[in-house]
Amino acid sequence: MDPLKLPRQEFADALGKISSRLGLAEVPEIEKTRRYGYFSARFHKYKIDPTRLRDAVEELSNAGFQYISGLSAEGLYVNAGLNARRLGELVFEAVAKMGRRYGFTEECRLGSFLVEHTSANPIHPLHIGHGRNAILGDSLARLLRFCDNRVEVHFYVDDCGVQVMYATIGYNAVRDEAREWIERAKPDLVVGHIYSATNAVAEIGRLKKEVERAQDDEHKRSLIGEIDEWVAVLKRLMESEGDLVAKVVERLGQRDVAGEAVELNRRYEVGDPEAKRAVREVVDLVLRGQRETLARLGIEIDKWDYESELAVWSGEASRIVEELQRKWPQYVEHKGGAVVFRADKFVEDFKLWDVLDLPKFIPPVTLTRSDGTTLYVTRDVAYALWQARQGFDKVVRVISTEQTHEQAHVRIILYALGFEDAAKKIVHYAYEMVNLPGMKMSARRGRYISLDEILDEAAERSASLVKEKSPEIAGVIAEKVGVGSVRYAFLSTSPRKPIEFRWEVVLNLRQNSGTFLQYTYVRAYSILEKAPDVERASVPERMLEEEKELLVKIAEWPSVVREAVRALRPDYVAEYLDGLALLFNSYYEKAPVLKAEEGVREFRIALVNAVKTVLEAGFYILGIPTLTKM
Repeated sequence: MDPLKLPRQEFADALGKISSRLGLAEVPEIEKTRRYGYFSARFHKYKIDPTRLRDAVEELSNAGFQYISGLSAEGLYVNAGLNARRLGELVFEAVAKMGRRYGFTEECRLGSFLVEHTSANPIHPLHIGHGRNAILGDSLARLLRFCDNRVEVHFYVDDCGVQVMYATIGYNAVRDEAREWIERAKPDLVVGHIYSATNAVAEIGRLKKEVERAQDDEHKRSLIGEIDEWVAVLKRLMESEGDLVAKVVERLGQRDVAGEAVELNRRYEVGDPEAKRAVREVVDLVLRGQRETLARLGIEIDKWDYESELAVWSGEASRIVEELQRKWPQYVEHKGGAVVFRADKFVEDFKLWDVLDLPKFIPPVTLTRSDGTTLYVTRDVAYALWQARQGFDKVVRVISTEQTHEQAHVRIILYALGFEDAAKKIVHYAYEMVNLPGMKMSARRGRYISLDEILDEAAERSASLVKEKSPEIAGVIAEKVGVGSVRYAFLSTSPRKPIEFRWEVVLNLRQNSGTFLQYTYVRAYSILEKAPDVERASVPERMLEEEKELLVKIAEWPSVVREAVRALRPDYVAEYLDGLALLFNSYYEKAPVLKAEEGVREFRIALVNAVKTVLEAGFYILGIPTLTKM
């Protein structure tokens, strides 16, 4: 139910009568305005005399409108306000009927969606950048589900590639020590330390070989400088993680780790049993830790899709390469044994920019290495094709803007293979990075802030805001406040804008934070906890301006949900809730509820309940934990 539907329809009917009296063949579109009322329509393009427009409007001045008020003409604009009392009745009726489902309308039921998010490499803990991906993807799924769409959430386990092999080789080198560490630390954290150390050892070994082959002294100096950087990485890792990293260096320092990783990857891709056992052990340890982190954020994954199973062992990635070479030989090149698809030429020849919503620049794409193993993008095409075959209307892939070209390649290759519908089903839901002031992250160098660290610090900082005296309960509340603050921080900004993560903003108690919203909810809850039950409240003729504004704001909730789901923008919900909370807190300071006179008291209780109901629905969509005390 949408409380603004009847007022909008009444204004549209009035516009129809005005247009008819002016002899116009069409009716202008309705716009929102706050300057002369609530609804507005422009008659500029019809080139009519403003006096004729004003006369036509005045003829309707006694039409007996129920839901709009103050119909007027200002120049070539027609404006109307809202009848606050009748709007209030519509709001209370909708909230009573829909409860926590208030905000849902049939217009936001769009179909079925496969949402893939997070899909972090299984070699280290989720870091702060993954946090934005996971929270965005989870809130998209929640928004779609709130609107009664069928949704299935997937996590793509990227268990192939050299980086995974580094983690596996390092873990096997220090297996006994690693198992001891895992008894007292999260497994993804332990594997992450091992991976970073192994990667550094591999890079040092590779660079030393290049130094031996280098003929130019300046090039040698450059390579030696790079070696020094990686040695510094190992030194820093040893200072923080000590014995474990030292053991990795001791046992791998004289081995060709890079060469071993390539060979292990080859064996894993062909399904060698021993390689499968070794790699899966490490991958599953990391996923266990990543699941724990996601659970802290209230995030659930419906299906875990392994790259090896869907794209490699199935032979799908290899078939894609073979089919492209067979179907489009004129767009395939071979360079040093590697297979390259000229996606740039293909797009140019078939004019696919608008058809597939592509970026302006499209580079060629390498499909296989010289040894015949497939690259990530080729396997991703196989996965995308599998996703498209699962029977959903849309496949939403939450992947950073850094992979814009790669995701474009996926759609282009699917189109080239004849899977045009599959290519058009895919939505690359791009988002920008999260920046921490003074911190430059690199997972390969073991320099990142894990999502667990962010959540731990959020809970620790939130503890000072919690007034509960019981330490145990206070700890639970602080954790939920911390989760709410982090989730809101990642959702309150457009996904296409970078986020600068600052604690003074994240935990702001006055506005625009998850903490502020939770505090607002506690205020509303505390009033209703003490209030008598109100079955039906009447809306008084005279109201405070804040009450009128709150009624309008609450009435807008269904349209906000509708716009958010159509645009796939949870930040619309976050922005709306912040505005609602600001209004309510201003009202809370000004108007007594429980001590108001009879008639007004019941109305205000119903108004507070409507605010609480909208906050609950919004909290579900954003994944913000609901608290009854702080």
